[in-house]
Amino acid sequence: MSRSRADRQTGGTVELAHFWAEGDGRAMLEAVLEAFDRRHPEVRVADRSYDNHGLAIKSRILREDPPSLFVEWPDQNLVPYDQAGALRDLSELWADNGWERAFVDGVCERSRIDDRYVGVPVDIHRMNNLFYHVDLVEERAIDPGSIGTPREFVEVLETHADATGVDGRRLVGMTQPMKNPQTVLQFWATVFIGQFGAEAFEDLTDGNASAHRAEMHEALELVEAVWDLTDDDATFIDQVTASERFADRESLFFNQGDWMAGAFAEVPDFEYGEDWSRANFPGTDGVYMLGIDLVASASTAEFDAPTRAFLEFLGSRDALEVLNRVKGSIPPRTDVDMDEYPPFLREQHRDFTRADHFPAGHALEVTPDVFIEARTAMSEFLTSRDLDATVDQLVDAY
Repeated sequence: MSRSRADRQTGGTVELAHFWAEGDGRAMLEAVLEAFDRRHPEVRVADRSYDNHGLAIKSRILREDPPSLFVEWPDQNLVPYDQAGALRDLSELWADNGWERAFVDGVCERSRIDDRYVGVPVDIHRMNNLFYHVDLVEERAIDPGSIGTPREFVEVLETHADATGVDGRRLVGMTQPMKNPQTVLQFWATVFIGQFGAEAFEDLTDGNASAHRAEMHEALELVEAVWDLTDDDATFIDQVTASERFADRESLFFNQGDWMAGAFAEVPDFEYGEDWSRANFPGTDGVYMLGIDLVASASTAEFDAPTRAFLEFLGSRDALEVLNRVKGSIPPRTDVDMDEYPPFLREQHRDFTRADHFPAGHALEVTPDVFIEARTAMSEFLTSRDLDATVDQLVDAY
């Protein structure tokens, strides 16, 4: 899929490859490109998305036909690109724009490899959210914010396992999409952090998994317990279906990243604070589990004036104010005015500034090879439900 922002005869063309083809990502990109077009009408921006984004970018780099810029996850996800010499060093661009002072310290760190800046971060997402229906939890005298651990959360789900919801339908305690093993891996990581702490998870993903075998097993037991209490067809539903079921009042709770708030905003008569709200996933107070998108440049791509102009714009306060407000994330810069953001994102930003621990999802914490092996372990778990074998595979993966 491709499109162009303006057919200009001067200034040049910038190609941006991304994975924002649908939903709030697409709406965000439209808003950002319109803002850039107003500032740089002489530059033509062509954006392109692929079904298999990562593979397409690597293939184009190998063919020596890379896009001007491409979106990726930062940190460990970029290590193979760097080992292949495929990333442009953007340190000079960072210095010229004073970005090291403007961006959040932790985000700066995840945008560097060996003290070289290799991309521009554009958003911060949070994964450890527990969404819930305000009236449904009040009717059952549940205080989501007071549930101390994932194990206590399972006990809450068990207590309300036979609840009846709208029109006499079964009301699931928590809808959990399990069609994609990556979603299950993310949930397992969230449960692990909630039960054993962010520092233990970071030690695990740093290569010390064998020291945490017992904790990994217990976290997987809790995932299986939730599996037994969620939708009967959980292994056949994805995030979109799960979010629709939650919005349709078919479950009390839903655990997912803050990007789901964008989907909820499209549901009629479904208002944040009145109809739905969020709490930290049990056990994760003081934790902001990160997801970050970054824009990078291939070392073999032409880095001309239009490309630099667009990348500088993406890192600017004005661009990131628009980008994150529309996308449903918080800005990685410290100087963006949050007053015009919706209440949900203002509260997320407040929590970010108060958090003590910032573990990231697997895409950032481990290299792609490890990520693939961990997803494979979860895929086999969904078929076998063999906890011991799955933990062995996870230990080997990390």
